[in-house]
Amino acid sequence: MDEVINKVQSVLAKKLKTETVNPDKELKELGLDSLDVVELLLELEEQLGIEFTSDELKTFKKVSDLYSAIAQKLKK
Repeated sequence: MDEVINKVQSVLAKKLKTETVNPDKELKELGLDSLDVVELLLELEEQLGIEFTSDELKTFKKVSDLYSAIAQKLKK
């Protein structure tokens, strides 16, 4: 799980131009609109070798939701 957190943190920090991201923050609170979230997820899919369904894309509200979903996908 640490690897997942580090990867998500790295991609988010790069996109938001910050060093750390609070996992309890909502993506909208971080200033990400729906297009930003899709771009973020595409980058995570590419880097981690996973794929999100269109239904899953609608469920991510908080940074911690991303951690959980990615960790589940990597377990498979």
